[in-house]
Amino acid sequence: MQSPAIVFTKLNEVELQSIDTPDPGEGEVQVRTLYSAISSGTEGWFLRNLFTWQATPYPCVPGYQRVGIITRLGKGVTGWREGDKVFATTGCWQGPISPGWGAHLALGNTRASELYRIPVGADDLDAAAAVVAQVGYNAAYRPSLQPGDWVVVYGDGIIGQSAAQAARSRKARVILVGHRDERLALAKQFSADHVISNREQPVMAAVAALTHGEPVRVVLDSVQGEAAQKEYEGLLPQGSGQIVYCGFTPGTVWADMARLQQLELTAHFICGWNRQRLDSTLALMAQGRINMKSLVTHLVPFQRGPEMYRMILSKSEPFMGITLDWKESL
Repeated sequence: MQSPAIVFTKLNEVELQSIDTPDPGEGEVQVRTLYSAISSGTEGWFLRNLFTWQATPYPCVPGYQRVGIITRLGKGVTGWREGDKVFATTGCWQGPISPGWGAHLALGNTRASELYRIPVGADDLDAAAAVVAQVGYNAAYRPSLQPGDWVVVYGDGIIGQSAAQAARSRKARVILVGHRDERLALAKQFSADHVISNREQPVMAAVAALTHGEPVRVVLDSVQGEAAQKEYEGLLPQGSGQIVYCGFTPGTVWADMARLQQLELTAHFICGWNRQRLDSTLALMAQGRINMKSLVTHLVPFQRGPEMYRMILSKSEPFMGITLDWKESL
């Protein structure tokens, strides 16, 4: 069959094309996409061939998070039925246009091991962004944390927002620091107890005014740069403060490790997804404790996919969550 798909054709260029969708192979299922969410940070790096963990295999179909309906089962697949609604991560097929993760397409094959059940109560638009949301989940659930502890989240993007929401699901008191007014407004409404613009006020003083001198136990850092570290390191108590670095880090030198040692701060690093993390993230969505739907600023028909990537590259307008609607694609 032929399927519409978003294709990274070459460096910085993206098109809507029609690609061949083969029958699902052994251990694979075919999924008809309803929604796929763009991971604007990682996929933006990937489009520019700046994702240093993996070279971009142009031409390719990007994306690693979609919600859809199983249409066919490959040989040996058990536990799933045609008609099941699922969350799927990466695609798998052979062809001249490869799955560069391979989720932004109308009809595509996925290994059964990369399928997840969507619990009752989880909205499709929440679930479509489950991989990005679980980065935030993993950040918030990695450190030692007690109810009522103060957590500062650095970064007002989708990872910072999901990390703030996940920290609140642990009953932490959350302050989110960023510099984009429209994103801080979303954070104040949906993600954090308090927000601080580090363009407008000194972070140390603003945090102290909110915490009344109580210590900040954890910083969840989705910015990951030396300047950010210098700004927040003084918030953490020496010998017991914790930092979780979350999201993709380009290059090699991005933080002052010697300073972390001098302050005896614990550093956590997270990467990728697994079944426990995604299942837990989807469960929090079903409980209404992680809300990605309200962070979607651009819900557009799949035909506008290339336009969305051009917007990501040029930053021509403010955006947060970007989701492609594939329901009318076939």
